Amino acid sequence: MKVIAVTGGKGGIGKTTISVNLAISFAKAGKKVLIFDADLGLANVDIHLGLKPTKTIHDYVAGKCDINEVCMDGPHGIKIIPSASGMQDLADLTPEQSINLIHSFSAITENIDIMLIDLASGISKQVIDFTHAAQNILVVVCNDPSSLLDSYAVIKILNQRYARNRFGIIVNKVKSLQEGHSVFLRFNDTVSRFMNITTEYLGFIPADDYVAIAARENTAVCDRFPSSPAGSAFKDLQSGLNNWAEATPISGGIQFFFEKLVNPSATDTETLCKV
Repeated sequence: MKVIAVTGGKGGIGKTTISVNLAISFAKAGKKVLIFDADLGLANVDIHLGLKPTKTIHDYVAGKCDINEVCMDGPHGIKIIPSASGMQDLADLTPEQSINLIHSFSAITENIDIMLIDLASGISKQVIDFTHAAQNILVVVCNDPSSLLDSYAVIKILNQRYARNRFGIIVNKVKSLQEGHSVFLRFNDTVSRFMNITTEYLGFIPADDYVAIAARENTAVCDRFPSSPAGSAFKDLQSGLNNWAEATPISGGIQFFFEKLVNPSATDTETLCKV
């Protein structure tokens, strides 16, 4: 199973929109997909899809249900692990609670091909650790100085703390293919000047009114308006992303994800000691 984190540092850049539309695009291509809403305090994947979960990760952590009761079905057969909104305690899970999640998630991921992790904004320890725990890291940027700066900060921390050196870049909300490529080149120039890492341009999502229309209808644009500029872009992005993710060494699926959160490798520990 591929584990893909969608991050970017700044709020409002479209991480959840990209996560949801990629999930549905993968499902349409025949993949079995799970979305984990890792914005544990301000969750909104379910809102994007017009779903009303009866149970969330908060209920599981509180011991009110098992993980299968939390997992819900979404469009095209995707599975969703919803978090709760406005729950401060979820933003500070203990190691013991994380370990419980390791064992519980294995019960629902046996047939999953791709797990997408929709990250919270910011550079808190939890966000950085969740991002590092994924095999593949997608960084979302916009043509906005604060977006570029915050995404740079995320990459810098992951590189310095955990020696992560490969990142896929998605440029969101641009007017043209040329603008998307220009934003990436500008961002890549800054990153490569100060860090020895690889950033790979995976594509762009155009600024498209159909995205907002679909959002108001609580649907994904690639589902509601598949022939729109954004809908077509998500289909292209999914195809390219599948090939890009294939190039990442696979190690342990869901166990890789959660065990990296609570059991850093020797390399990680050594890196932490040096920072």
